[in-house]
Amino acid sequence: MNDAGKILNTRTALIFDLDGTLINTEPDIRRALNDALKECRFEPMPAHMPVPNMHATLGDIVTTVMENQGIPAAAMPDLLAAYAKYYRDNGHVDAQLYPGVLAFLQNQQQRGCVMAVCTNKIRKDALRVLAHCEILPFFGSVIGGDTAVHPKPHPAPLLQALQEIGMAPEEAVFVGDTYVDALCASQINMDFVHHEAGYGGEKVFDYPANARFMDYRDLIQS
Repeated sequence: MNDAGKILNTRTALIFDLDGTLINTEPDIRRALNDALKECRFEPMPAHMPVPNMHATLGDIVTTVMENQGIPAAAMPDLLAAYAKYYRDNGHVDAQLYPGVLAFLQNQQQRGCVMAVCTNKIRKDALRVLAHCEILPFFGSVIGGDTAVHPKPHPAPLLQALQEIGMAPEEAVFVGDTYVDALCASQINMDFVHHEAGYGGEKVFDYPANARFMDYRDLIQS
């Protein structure tokens, strides 16, 4: 078992980011964004263009898409409303757990680990996708980007998740895929484990991590 497995299998509590960490949601977010752009009479994102700011709030994602597409700021309310409609109605068609996630969560639950989710995704959308992927019952708390007073990388969401599951930072590990997650954890001296198969890109490697892993199947205790 790698270093990440040794850390994650011995800690009292685990807190996870969602997009790019537990679930691959990029195809659904891309489709909803493109549907919203088309409804508002703008060109969809180019096929080669990755969804930007997958670590950020929905507003930040849409803002960057608009800047890249040369769309005036006044279109933001209509785009957000259209996105919310399309993501609500068709948001989880292609969302998939990363390989090994379900077995890993089951393993952690069996050993008595307390688990939570801390994401910049809108909380109601986070709850829906977690339920769609049939892993919502594993988590004692789900903190969204609209739940705390500030989104990540501000430490407020992570501190709120810890409070809701009754744990201190030194008892838990934050598992995430981007520099936003690493920075969030570092501000409260909480250990961070990096899921390298997510959306983090190179920037995340500029921030400290206690361990890194590519595949949840490598973490499962036999």
